[in-house]
Amino acid sequence: MNERTIERPVDSPSHEPAARTVGSIAELRRICQDPVRQYNDLSGALYGWRVSIYVTRFLLRRGCSASFASLAMFVCGFIGSLLLLGPGWWRIAGLVLLVGAFILDCVDGEMARFAKIDSYRWAAFDNLHHLTAKSLAFFCLGLGIHLEHGEPFAIAAGGLLSIFWLALLVIRDLPTAIFAKKIVMNDGREQNPAYLRLLENMRRPDVVSQATKERDDARMFCGEFRLRPWVIRAFFVNFDIVVPLFLVAALVDHWVQPLIAFDRAWPLTTVMVYVYAVVIPLHTIDVLITAMWRGRLRAELYDLAARVERFRDKR
Repeated sequence: MNERTIERPVDSPSHEPAARTVGSIAELRRICQDPVRQYNDLSGALYGWRVSIYVTRFLLRRGCSASFASLAMFVCGFIGSLLLLGPGWWRIAGLVLLVGAFILDCVDGEMARFAKIDSYRWAAFDNLHHLTAKSLAFFCLGLGIHLEHGEPFAIAAGGLLSIFWLALLVIRDLPTAIFAKKIVMNDGREQNPAYLRLLENMRRPDVVSQATKERDDARMFCGEFRLRPWVIRAFFVNFDIVVPLFLVAALVDHWVQPLIAFDRAWPLTTVMVYVYAVVIPLHTIDVLITAMWRGRLRAELYDLAARVERFRDKR
């Protein structure tokens, strides 16, 4: 028998059966991945989901919960970030742990979907991990390069990456924050111009349809992997793809002599930190411009309003 059962978690809905069968990889993909496949990003499509489902089956068969995977993700993320302060194999180990944190980030969601549970507390925990551990990783990498090679600008580059990564995440959450504060939680809706303008536009199907199209066009990645013009850009600004690239660079630096130019050595990780200290800020600024002046923010707000109306209709 290659199938096992796990007990229903305590915090699962009461109408769920007491146990579920942990079947084949194909069956787990159908249960744990297919329902949210359209929301998958580039890193998940390239390698995250291809690996995580095997870890999910391993943990499920041993009775572990999604909370265990979330805690393991947190530990791997923070320890991996701190290990980037060290040279050589310490840095390599840290990057490996950060890759592991991403895999576990996929795993905890898969395990939760398998058990049919959805915890807002752990969702908040997941967001905090993305805000803190990933920004810490950039700073520790820059500081570690400075400590190892005496690079005078590596700390500044790492700090710049950390700040703009946080800014990028904040910008991407702006629509939901503004919608909640200005629309949902505003008591004086009759005197709220933002609410009245939104309500007027929501009555026009053409506006809602165009907003949905803009939102879909602006989405970095969805569904199955398909090569599109923006994929190349997404490849170089996705944290969970950047980390394996730095891992390859760290391995190259460990085994290959660095390039000598302008009378100094240039390890590949050092070069990449400086390159990304330009790429990530430019990407963040472009995302901000897209949100504020190219309709992304408006499209997201209209889409959120449409979702609320659909939610109300289903009550």
